[in-house]
Amino acid sequence: MTSFTDPLRILDLAQTRAALAIASLDDEQLDLPTPCDAWSVRDVINKLIASTLLFASFGRREQGDPRLDLIYPKEMLGNDPLGAYSTAATSCRDAWRVPGALDGMATSTIGEAKAHSVLNARIFDTTILSWDITVATSLPCLVDAEQGTYVLRVAKALVPAVRSHNKERYKEPFAIKEDASILEQLIAVTGRDPQWKPKPT
Repeated sequence: MTSFTDPLRILDLAQTRAALAIASLDDEQLDLPTPCDAWSVRDVINKLIASTLLFASFGRREQGDPRLDLIYPKEMLGNDPLGAYSTAATSCRDAWRVPGALDGMATSTIGEAKAHSVLNARIFDTTILSWDITVATSLPCLVDAEQGTYVLRVAKALVPAVRSHNKERYKEPFAIKEDASILEQLIAVTGRDPQWKPKPT
């Protein structure tokens, strides 16, 4: 396995970049709309925290707290979004770095799957939600070509599988130009508009 394809390294990149995005926010920005219909920045961060904790459970081969629903998760931000996310990210990183965590099968949101694929789903979700946060708040997108290429490959297999289990999770792919960038292709797979921008206030 090369460093380029090492999912643990890509997980670290994705989680670090997500934390950097959250760290750049002020309280007023938490109520801004995002590309996720009816979800504010606060809602997206809350979902990011809940899903990160859920996938930490999957890495430990646990079922996970049923309150960590990926569509309507319980409130987890409190007054410290960055602290809450950092704690969840550390838990997830530690769970998947235990020797053997990437071997065999693991629980996922759509049933048992190869552990490697479950971790890839975590990387994908972290990357997409980080993009939601940055585009909603006009921050620079931190997803580079390496991360984007890796996650696009994951997305092309993962999103249709998840959509077939629960259509609420993802819309149909968004139509884009043939010469669209890697990042634009990745965002479009999820049903989001890669050119989404906040409406002027």
